[in-house]
Amino acid sequence: MKSNSKKIKNLITNSVILSLPGFVSILLSLLSIPIHLKFAGLENFGNYFLFHILLSLSLLFNLGISKAVVISSNFEKKNLSKIAYDAIKYSCGIVFLVFIFYFPINIIINNNFNYNFSVKLFFIGLVSSIIYLTFEGILQANKLFKNISLINFVFYSLSLSLPSILLIYFNKMILYDLLFLSVSIKVLTVLFLIIYFMQNKLIVKNNNKIFLKYFKKNSPWLTLNSALIQFYEMMDKYLIKIFMGSSLMAIYSIPQQLTGKLSILSKAFSAFLLPNIHKNKKLDEFYYSLKIFGKYIPILLFLLFPLYSIILNFWLGNEYSLLILSLTKIFTLIAIYSCISHILITKYEADQKSKNNFNIELSLLPLFLLILVYLFIKFDSLLFISILILVKEILLVLLRLYFLNSKLIKIKKYLIYILI
Repeated sequence: MKSNSKKIKNLITNSVILSLPGFVSILLSLLSIPIHLKFAGLENFGNYFLFHILLSLSLLFNLGISKAVVISSNFEKKNLSKIAYDAIKYSCGIVFLVFIFYFPINIIINNNFNYNFSVKLFFIGLVSSIIYLTFEGILQANKLFKNISLINFVFYSLSLSLPSILLIYFNKMILYDLLFLSVSIKVLTVLFLIIYFMQNKLIVKNNNKIFLKYFKKNSPWLTLNSALIQFYEMMDKYLIKIFMGSSLMAIYSIPQQLTGKLSILSKAFSAFLLPNIHKNKKLDEFYYSLKIFGKYIPILLFLLFPLYSIILNFWLGNEYSLLILSLTKIFTLIAIYSCISHILITKYEADQKSKNNFNIELSLLPLFLLILVYLFIKFDSLLFISILILVKEILLVLLRLYFLNSKLIKIKKYLIYILI
């Protein structure tokens, strides 16, 4: 019991450390979104948010290098610096390929859409994000959780919110200026990490190619999983942008961005779990994580539901509407199920079974896409679209639990929590 208690305490302590800057980022979002809406308007905010959503394509282009580094750390603890070197080398190869594609894409878009500067910023932001993910994996493999916590705050939260907050003092900034500031923060963070790795000797040049076998085994499925995640997370926003415009996309994105901050906590738990669990170890931390997100977090959020209208009205002022209130409640439920999925996916990844998770997500894709297109054609409703996303998240959680059930006896208890 003492051993289990110590493991749980370690899980909570490190996960809280990883989450703390995330909670600060929530406060920054509460401050920055109304400011952005007031000084730049709904359409500007919609385009600004879409830019950052598109940068999440870095998860796909990273080819699973980041998580492969962490997975390999479960088996190669003495060779982490050598693995880190190979991971960075592979990432640089990806960056080279991205820059090759940049030139023809830049010419096409510049000639047809007059969107040259944003394309440049997007590619710089994309490259920075690809490299950063690998760096984050190296820090995670070395269990430098405090460092990850602070650096993630700067790279993700500060780069997103600070330009919006600066509109108070520089309210004539256009979209390009805001994006330039955001991307600059990301680039500076990557440069800082390069110096940090060199000073702390976390990278050792070698020709052993230890990392290659883990990369080959995990990269294809991690990459395919990332591709499906990107599709699921971006398709609804992309279609709203096309068929409904930037203003409605902003209305759709505001509650999604706010409730999505809950994933900060689940991703913090996942970041701790991945280098600490695999199939040969006991799963006390894994089970306790499921209990937190399947039982305690939902109870807390449901208690806050009656206060949502007061909070949103105070926060958004004239931009508040009953539609935003309804969307916020639905996206809260979506966030709960997404967090549970983060924990479950971590178990698949730790066991190097990402193929199973890919098959689960792929099985829902045709039906999801068909219904999504039907909703856009027939109803043109943000509420219906958000409800579809919720149903999809529930089904994904149930399927992931089902395929873990044969090996993990306690799963039935957590299934009851989740369904209630």
